[in-house]
Amino acid sequence: MDFDHSLLIKYLFHDLSEEEKEKLLNWRKEAASNEAFFETLIKLKLAHQYQYINASGKTFEALNKINKVLWKKHPLYFIKRAINYAAILIVLFYSANVTKSYLHKETEYTTISVPEGECIKKFDLSDGTAVWLNESSTLKIPKSFSENKRYVKLEGEAYFDVKKNKHSNFIVDASSIKIKVLGTSFNLKNRKEDGVVETILVTGKVFLIDKQGNPVYNMFPGEKVIYSPDKNECIVKTIDTNVSTAWHLNQLTFENATLREIVNKLSLIFDVNINLESKKLADRKYRCVINRDETLQQVLDILSYLAPIDYQIEGDEVFIRE
Repeated sequence: MDFDHSLLIKYLFHDLSEEEKEKLLNWRKEAASNEAFFETLIKLKLAHQYQYINASGKTFEALNKINKVLWKKHPLYFIKRAINYAAILIVLFYSANVTKSYLHKETEYTTISVPEGECIKKFDLSDGTAVWLNESSTLKIPKSFSENKRYVKLEGEAYFDVKKNKHSNFIVDASSIKIKVLGTSFNLKNRKEDGVVETILVTGKVFLIDKQGNPVYNMFPGEKVIYSPDKNECIVKTIDTNVSTAWHLNQLTFENATLREIVNKLSLIFDVNINLESKKLADRKYRCVINRDETLQQVLDILSYLAPIDYQIEGDEVFIRE
């Protein structure tokens, strides 16, 4: 059966009619060599999608295979046409390979970390965005931001005051979810041991996007969203953002916390052993904000003011009683 090999060239440019598609399919079924040749053509077709052809040498090799077939079938007519198409393909595939190389070039990041027990670190990014990084946290920042996207990665907790730029989204990658903003203030906590990602919006707008790029939730100021990647669901709460984000101002925040929880934290900060007189006392709950630069005695005075307790400091031992 005679086969019009110009259909192969037309296939590359999606220029086949339904009748021609049928002819091409029948030709492929005639012989294994025809199918093998067609597979080579598919590789050429997909090269501009950055999947199969990674070097210009392979492009020329595949083009030569097609040109040989065309030459044998129609020496005068098809050689000119094939050369024209080949020139177009070479430009196309060269551009594809250059683009692929650019897209897959690994971004270089600068890593900023705050180990457990160290003070909060505050710094400014190149775009004017201010970041407060909490202890046991890591932020990865690219060497430079692109013109239309500012992209960082967070593990742990950070407070962002993002410089507004209507031409460039600011995106924080929190592993299981991405936070997208233009200019706003928000708190983000992404700790693996928690199994969830917590976002608190103070000002502006925040868009939560899952790993597949699907919108999850659009936040409003005063909201806290707890996102569970396992369940792909959000829990939304209305909160006092001043209390919930006070840590970035070097303050300790206790929201409906028991005295036991508070003294455990104070024991670590001041390196003392705090003894509570009774379980009833330990279960007493507090809502307060404490400055980290205050002394242990000042903190205990605040607790004494909030609830009727007495305390006694003896070296590195502290006794709290009613």
